[in-house]
Amino acid sequence: MAVYNPMFQNYGNPYPINQQIMNQTSQFQIQNGGFISVASEEDARRYPVAPGNSVTFKNENAPYVYTKTMGFSQLDRPLFEKFRLVKEEDIKACDEERNDDASNDEPITYLVQEDLDPLVKDIKNIQTKIKEIDSVLEGLKSSCESSVKQTTETKATSKTASKGGK
Repeated sequence: MAVYNPMFQNYGNPYPINQQIMNQTSQFQIQNGGFISVASEEDARRYPVAPGNSVTFKNENAPYVYTKTMGFSQLDRPLFEKFRLVKEEDIKACDEERNDDASNDEPITYLVQEDLDPLVKDIKNIQTKIKEIDSVLEGLKSSCESSVKQTTETKATSKTASKGGK
């Protein structure tokens, strides 16, 4: 049971040094370009993230950057992504390496509007035929339902007539 004592109302935190240290570390994390520095991937995975927020981490011991995103519900699992940092000295040299790595057997081709128009026409024709088939199936369905209804009514009438004749 807590008891109110007016003599102790002006006492503050007995450990003000710890607050100063905590403020300095949080300022360092924010001033680090929006990245939170971590020592390992596990540290980034364990870092608490508020619902509806995303945090970016920089691994100080390896060339990785991580993002941890929480959904708006606390029941959602966090989305954790890992990215490897690669320094590219000469952009042109890197492009040449990529081209060498890719198979040069087939040239790169692009789709132009003239090639796209016949494909769009074919798709529209297929959609029209699907609508026609749907209408035919709907007609068959309704005729089958009416046949079943007539058969059921005929059987019901014949049963009533046979009961009345006995």
